[in-house]
Amino acid sequence: MRERKRQERNDTIIDAAMALFQRDGYEQTTMEEIAARADISPPTLYRYFPRKTELLIALFWKERERLAGALEEFHKKSAAWDAVSAVAGLLYLNNSGIRSKSERKLWREATAALMRMHDEANDEFRAIKKYFEAHIERMLQRLHRDGLIARDTPLPAMINVLYAVAAENYYRMIANEFRSAEDEKRIMEDQVRLILKGWLIGKQTP
Repeated sequence: MRERKRQERNDTIIDAAMALFQRDGYEQTTMEEIAARADISPPTLYRYFPRKTELLIALFWKERERLAGALEEFHKKSAAWDAVSAVAGLLYLNNSGIRSKSERKLWREATAALMRMHDEANDEFRAIKKYFEAHIERMLQRLHRDGLIARDTPLPAMINVLYAVAAENYYRMIANEFRSAEDEKRIMEDQVRLILKGWLIGKQTP
C-alpha cells in the first residue's frame, strides 16, 4: 500500500512537471511551481526529486514505459513482415505518440535540456538511448535468424546508423517539419531501404 501510494505521488509529480514544461518551458519552470501544481509542499517534492534534472530524466523514462507494451507487440506482429517494413515500422513507432503542437513543444524543451546535461559517455542520456538501441538490435537479430539480412551484416554499425535515422526524424517531427504522419513514415521507409540495400536477402514481401 505504501509503495503504491509513493508511486502514485511520483506519477502526479511527473505529470505536473510535464504540464508546466509544456506550458512555460523547462528552464522557466521552478520546483516551487511544480510542487504547487502537484499539490504538495516543496520539501516533499525535493524528497522525491532533489533536482529538476532528475524530473526531466523521469519524464523520458515514463515515455519509454508508456511505449514498452506497444514495442513488444510490434516485435510479435512484424515477425512475418519484410525487413524494410519491420525496421522502418519499429523506428516510426518509437517516434509515435507526439502529435499535437503543444506536445512537440514539450519534447523540444525536454530534449534540448537533456542534451545540455549529456556530458559523459555513460550518463542518463546514454542509458535512454541504449534502451531503444536494444530494440533495434533485437529486430536485426530476428531478421538475421530468419534469413532476411545477410550473415555478414555489420550489426553494431547498423544499429548506430538506424538509431541515427530514428533520432533525425524525431528531431524533424518535434520541429514540425513533416506535413503529416504519413510523410514521416514514407521518408523513414525510404531511408531504411537505402541503409539495408545490399544486405537484404530472401523473400522480402510481407
